[in-house]
Amino acid sequence: MARPRDIEYLQKQIWAGSLPLEIRLSAAESRIYDQTDPYLIHTPRLSYLPFLLPRLHAFFSPFLIDPTSTQPCSGWFSFEDVPLKWHYPIGLLFDLFSGAEPITPGQHRHIEDGRAGGADGDVDEQGRLPWRLTIHFTEWPEERLVRLDAEGRVMHDAFVNSVKE
Repeated sequence: MARPRDIEYLQKQIWAGSLPLEIRLSAAESRIYDQTDPYLIHTPRLSYLPFLLPRLHAFFSPFLIDPTSTQPCSGWFSFEDVPLKWHYPIGLLFDLFSGAEPITPGQHRHIEDGRAGGADGDVDEQGRLPWRLTIHFTEWPEERLVRLDAEGRVMHDAFVNSVKE
């Protein structure tokens, strides 16, 4: 059975956890030959990718082939060409797609002592951080993702339904 100290530590890590993200515009949507500069952000693990869309659209719109035909709500993310489900928290998506090994119960003591790497914000030995994502504003993958709306009702409804579950 877990000790109260372990439970408290785990709760603290979950609520305070964050991930560095490196987000690049899809090469197929960029009007410049070379890759655009990445958007770098440190974001909470409990947050959702669609909350970043207005900032990312503003950042990448000078590089879009046709910036007037896209809206922030038309953005979607992929990791290694796999569309990411926007209704999952960022931390869960990272855990599912990064290939990171799970932390065993007792391993956190070494992290607290500074003897083990891989804590949030550090670059681990396999280079999984920052998490490198690609943003797209066209060719929405209809068969894999539910489309977002400009008012945010779809995102709100998905969140409320997940809380009910």
